[in-house]
Amino acid sequence: MSASEPIQLAQELERLVLLLVRQRGDLHPSDDPLLSPTQRLALATAVDESPLRLGALAERMGTSDATASRTVDGLEALGLLRRAVDPTDRRGVLVVATPRAVELLAEKRRRLVDILASGLARMPERDQARLVALLGELNDVLDPRQASTRASTPA
Repeated sequence: MSASEPIQLAQELERLVLLLVRQRGDLHPSDDPLLSPTQRLALATAVDESPLRLGALAERMGTSDATASRTVDGLEALGLLRRAVDPTDRRGVLVVATPRAVELLAEKRRRLVDILASGLARMPERDQARLVALLGELNDVLDPRQASTRASTPA
């Protein structure tokens, strides 16, 4: 790998993210709340893994419990998350995605799929499959949870 490849990859990924944000913004319904990147991460995690303990949310977000708690506060105020008592440990707090959060994230994901489908349709099928596979590999390498799974799996 040359020293310039990570730089080129970073530039292309940043360009892709900006293009997606711009295009998703064109389809942005007026009642769709504007969320910070931290809130989007917390929301996606909570929707995908709900219910989960506040500490588990913080761990998955790669942040402190305090930051996760403040993030949940904001999402709770928007009606997207709620806190509940953990029935297995009444001292614990569970973070639960509301039906509104599930619908909102499903719609955001549908819009993303539509945008990507439009772009991929203009590429040869072979390149489409290769791009998806390579991004999956890169995600696996960069995801610390995947790294621990790979380390414990015999080659």
